[in-house]
Amino acid sequence: MLKNIFRKNKQQDREAERIIFEQYYNRVYYAAYRVIKDQGLAEDIVQETFMKAFKSLHTVHDVEKLGAWLSVIATRTAIDHLRRLSKWNDFTTSDVYIDTESDAAHPDYISTVETGLEEAYVKELLVEEIDKLKPDHKEVLILFYHHDLTYEEISELLDVKLSTVKTRMFRAKKKLKESIEQQPELMEVMSHV
Repeated sequence: MLKNIFRKNKQQDREAERIIFEQYYNRVYYAAYRVIKDQGLAEDIVQETFMKAFKSLHTVHDVEKLGAWLSVIATRTAIDHLRRLSKWNDFTTSDVYIDTESDAAHPDYISTVETGLEEAYVKELLVEEIDKLKPDHKEVLILFYHHDLTYEEISELLDVKLSTVKTRMFRAKKKLKESIEQQPELMEVMSHV
């Protein structure tokens, strides 16, 4: 449906933009909200996302990937917003209340905060994906990665054979990888951390 209305004339451009906005609003909002966790800011990011997207809409060649493309823009825009917010917060606290000589001693502070925010976001996304797995797969992943248990300890704790733990872990990792690979926006975010 959208293929036929891309960049014919200004009237059709506006119609295409309206259709795209209505069709993908919820997906873009969800992508922004997952990062920001604030309804008002997420709505602002949705507006910014569509403004950016409409400027580059002529570059989209595969309409089937439009939703993923918009989600990536929303996620990046939200992360950029968090970065700006963290820099602003850092500016208001350190530049105003702490002397500049002590700030000069820690130039990597802002990049550390940004990296921490991105890593926390990716971890949250992974937890969401792990929650979608079968209970026995989810269980071994959590015990191994979150609780730092060895396969032997997991085997003992769950009262199953070591080979069963290894099999569940293999299958859980495989399912998690497949799930992540099916979500271009998630792959894009993870590749930046």
